Order: sequence, then structure tokens, then C-alpha cells
Amino acid sequence: MPSPSLRKVSDERDSQEKAEKSQGDALVTITSLEGGDGEWQFTAEEINNYEVDPEMNRRILRKLDTRILVLIFFMYLFSALDRGNLGNAVTDGMTKQLHFVGNQYNIMLTVFYIPFCIMTIPGALLTKRFGPHRMLPLYMMGWGAMAMLNAACKNYGGVVAVRMILGVFEGLFGPSLAVFLSLYYTRAEMGKRMAAWYSSSAISGYYGLFQIRSRLHGWQILFLLEGGLTLLTAFISTFVLPPHPTRCSFLTKEEKKAAVMRLLKDASHRVNAPWDWKEIMAPLKEWKFYVWMVYALCYGTASSTAGTFLPQILGRFHYSTVKTNLYTVAPNIVSAVTLWITVLSSDFFRERSIHLMTANALTFAGCLGLACLPVSSDHAGYAMCFLISMGAFTPTCLFHTWHNNNDPNENGRAFRTGVMTFAANAGGIVSSNIFLQSDAPKYTRALIVSAAMEGCGICILICLRTYMWFDNRRRNRAQGVIWTTKDVPTAVLFEGPKNPSFRHFL
Repeated sequence: MPSPSLRKVSDERDSQEKAEKSQGDALVTITSLEGGDGEWQFTAEEINNYEVDPEMNRRILRKLDTRILVLIFFMYLFSALDRGNLGNAVTDGMTKQLHFVGNQYNIMLTVFYIPFCIMTIPGALLTKRFGPHRMLPLYMMGWGAMAMLNAACKNYGGVVAVRMILGVFEGLFGPSLAVFLSLYYTRAEMGKRMAAWYSSSAISGYYGLFQIRSRLHGWQILFLLEGGLTLLTAFISTFVLPPHPTRCSFLTKEEKKAAVMRLLKDASHRVNAPWDWKEIMAPLKEWKFYVWMVYALCYGTASSTAGTFLPQILGRFHYSTVKTNLYTVAPNIVSAVTLWITVLSSDFFRERSIHLMTANALTFAGCLGLACLPVSSDHAGYAMCFLISMGAFTPTCLFHTWHNNNDPNENGRAFRTGVMTFAANAGGIVSSNIFLQSDAPKYTRALIVSAAMEGCGICILICLRTYMWFDNRRRNRAQGVIWTTKDVPTAVLFEGPKNPSFRHFL
């Protein structure tokens, strides 16, 4: 009769074999898709056992990065320029020259963010339905034209009307980039690629240095230059962006197959999935979906604080317009470096939540410290601005990577990304109505609210990570295995968390 220890080992081996067989059984469906070279069919065994040659993998990534990522960087740069340069335009006297009174600047920001938030969900779904190669350039053309019109505005009413329409197009565009990238890159690669384009928002403050002397005001030149470059980039992207991996003209037939296999192993349960309303609405049935929405609202408030109001915060030091805008550059550069260090670490360890907590903690400390410091503490106050910026940009990048990593369904990811972008940008509405001119130059109330939202976000992350960690352990015990997200190909996870083999990406 076998000893208890031997029986235990035997039972564990049987459980693991059953789990692996169950995983294999889930792969019996054949994945078919229309490629540029005809219909491809991958058997269950091919998907489960396929290993991409390292050299081919590097070649695919190099081609994707140089053809797609570089262009996306500039596309998002011009989107970030509009929001960031609005703060620079205020320091250059836009509100005075257009005769703003009271809290009209805050109202103008709110008018922008309302359509911006509302249009994020339609934007993500339209991009999935009609293809990013068609929709992204169209969105850019819309806000590029509106940005140029912004320079021609002569009064408050004109600015409000233009900013409202501009908010529509930028709202359509915002979540579409994350949807687009999730169609090409694996879960382990998404963090760096999200950072590659999102870091452009951290360096968009450079435009504040353009002090061109002419009959136009400095802020008008900023909007004209930004709008013109946006339209040029939109025109170029019309001819460059591919529709999906199997239609990339710059990939060979073998590279296309490898690109698809990469995604089936560590991104999606189906590549180029057809439009399906049931799959689109599936996230609404998950309780984590609503928890993520609350977290998005929390971090979105602080991100907007750094992205839009940093020039006003620096106004407490009573520097000149040029010097104030110049002082925004250093925090933005440091935040871009911090963003890259964080996402590289996050991708390397295949971990998101702890890295998010670290970023939130930096902004929390910066907002709270700046609220407590007297206006006369220039050096300490400027140091707090660095902390605010260092933690403000990272969450947007890692958060959208994280919730996409936990959804193997392309349709569900599009809807989820749209809703999360809506919630995050709703934080912009909050920040637009707490940075009141009556509180200048200290803005104590706004900074305390921003710190409180970050603190709430940290608590949510702790609870969510704890649940996911325990649920992964429970699933491993039930199947008698020790699996992580690397051990389960996403091709089998067509049911998402309902599949026993599903493992949360922490």
C-alpha cells in the first residue's frame, strides 16, 4: 500500500494531467481568419505547441514598432499638446485677451471634457467595427481642424463652441489607440508599447517654449502650429496604418502567421474577431468592471491635475510667463523617464498592480505635500511638482494595459477600454471644477481632493490585487497545478474568467 506522501504526489500528478487535458480539450475548435494570402486554419495542437523563433519574433516586433508605433507616438503627441498647451495659453494671457471673467475658464474645460467623456465608448467601438486604419485618421482630421479654429476665436462663446466640438473628436480618438495596439502586441509587450506613445504627453510641454513674435499672440501660434501638424499627420497615417496583422503589407506570409500565433498564445482567444454584440457587452456582467471604473475616476483626477493645471500650480511662485512654462519642462522630462522605468519593470515581471500603486503613491505625496507647504517655499514646492508629475502619467499607461491583459476577447476589450477611458476622463471634469481662480495661487482645496482621490485609488488596487491573488491560488488548488498567465494560452480562454484555466494578470 503506497504511503500517504506517495499517494499525495500521485494525486497531484493526476490532477495536473486532468487540468492539462481539459486545457487541450478547450482548444479543439479551429481558429480561422481571412488573411491576405487566403484562409488560414490552425489546429488546437498547433496553437498550444507553436513556438515563435526568437529571431523572427524580433523581426516582427521591429517592423511593427517602426511602421506603427512611431506614427502613433506623433498622433498622440498632438492630442496631448492640445490639452497641455491650454494651460500654457492661459499663462500667455489667453483668458485676459478673450475677456474671461470669474470661473469661465473652468466652465470651458468642463464643456470640453463632457463630450470627450461621452464619445470614448462610441470611439472605441467604431474603431473595432470599421478598423483603426480608417477611423484614427478621421478623428485626427476633426480635432486638427478645430485646433486651428481655436486660434481664430475672438471671445468666450467662440472658444466654448470650438472646444466642445474638439472634445468630441478627441474623445473618439483617445481609447482607440489602446484598442489598436491590443490587436498587434502580446500581454507581455503591451506596457512598453503603451508607454511609447503615452510618454509623448509628458514631453508635450515643450511647445510652451515657442515664443514667436508676430501680430498673433503666442497662444494663437501654438494652436495654429498644433492643428496644422495634426492634419499633416492624419493625412500620412491614412496611407500607413494597416487594418490588422494579417493585412500588414510589410510582413511576409510566415511573419503574418507568427504574428497571429503570438496573439493566440498571449493576447486574444481569436484574432480579427468578427463584430459580436454579446461579446461586446460581456464585461458588464463582471463586478471587477465596476471596481476598475471607480479606480479610473480616482487616478484620472490626479492625471488631469498634472496634465492641465501644472502651469497654474507653478504660478504660485510668481515667475514670468516664459519662466513658468520653462519650469514645466523638467517635471515632464522626469515623469517620462519614470514612466519608462516603471513599464519596463512591469513588463519584465508581468505585474501591473504594485507598479500602479507606486505611481499613485508618488502623486499622493506630491499633492499632499504641496497643499501643506506655504507659497513662499519655492524649492520644496517645486520638488512636490516633480512628485505629482512622476506618478500622474504612469497609471493611464499601465491601467489600460492591465484591464486589457485580463480580457482575451477583442470585442470585450474595445468596449471595456472605451468605458475605462470615459471614467478616467471624468476625472478631468472633477479637476476642472476644483482648480478655481478664487483659490489661487495655493489651490489647497484642489490639491487635497486630488490627494484623496489617489489615496482611494491605492486602497482599491490593494483590494483588487488581493482578490486576484487568492482567486489564482484557489484555481490552482482546484486543478492541482501551479499555473500563472504564462502557462495558459489565451486561445483557450473564450469564456474569460468562467474558464477554470483562466488566471488573473496581477
